[in-house]
Amino acid sequence: MRKFVPVTLAAVCAVTLMAWTSASTAGATAAAEETITGRLVESGCAAMGSAEPSTEHVACMVRCAKNGDPIGILTDDGIVTITGNWAATHADELSEMMAKQVRATGETSQAGDETLLEVSTIELAR
Repeated sequence: MRKFVPVTLAAVCAVTLMAWTSASTAGATAAAEETITGRLVESGCAAMGSAEPSTEHVACMVRCAKNGDPIGILTDDGIVTITGNWAATHADELSEMMAKQVRATGETSQAGDETLLEVSTIELAR
């Protein structure tokens, strides 16, 4: 009986962990390497569409992004949100690329209706 309780407890914990892991990934699809091309924007400004932003607007987007607001790539299909800490670790590139056409490569995934990109490389589009 003494061995039965720890074994049963371990089995219950394992089943609970598997169910929790399955539930936490239910809304997201697996990541895939992809290249996305579009305009680099602060996500709150994505509503600007294809309009050419003013110098003041670009400076505002850079400030917001440096303060931790999410950034993304505005494509013809909508915005692809950049995840991770790329903006925080690439402040100079962020200032240079904001509101310009970029080509970013990284792992993409879906979370509900949102497309996410974990950037591995990003450069100005030619």
